Amino acid sequence: MEVIYSMTIDDELILELIKPDRLGEVGDDALIIKVVGTRNMSYKLEEPTTELKSYTDMKEFDYARAHLITPDITVVISKEKEIAIELENDVHWDFGESLRQVKKYKYRFNGVTVIIPDECKRFAPLYKNEGFRVFLWKTKRRWQCLRCGTETVREGPVTPKCSNSKCKNNSQNEFRLVGLRDTDFEEYI
Repeated sequence: MEVIYSMTIDDELILELIKPDRLGEVGDDALIIKVVGTRNMSYKLEEPTTELKSYTDMKEFDYARAHLITPDITVVISKEKEIAIELENDVHWDFGESLRQVKKYKYRFNGVTVIIPDECKRFAPLYKNEGFRVFLWKTKRRWQCLRCGTETVREGPVTPKCSNSKCKNNSQNEFRLVGLRDTDFEEYI
């Protein structure tokens, strides 16, 4: 019996960002180094933490009403510097929802970076206006045909037609995402 797994674009982009070595540490050619600016870091994925407001007196902080926030990636550069990274995909993305999410990180982290698809760069100035660093990602998806096993490379989220001329599979449910190619992250300035 064949096991069918389904990776998402989010999963694959996180792998490209971190390119983990066999111990799970940031790889030498990881794109997150470009985003953060140093290789000397540790990271946590989907790490829930309490949202802190900008209270001057911690006695006023009400833990019972505190909200949990969970950035996609939390990067620790030093004991004093934590950065939240929110990675947005090109499949199910809502700018307003994304903005509300990253605004919750503003008071808890020393920096917040949003990574959005290059084709959504028209929204980058709106994030910048709110004080967030913005990176744009571009990539090609590697799709595997579940009928014949042929791999097809294509840009964008639309499932391809099989590149094997004998197969001609174009059923959306009969492909799986098996990786990315030519992935790049560029800061929006």
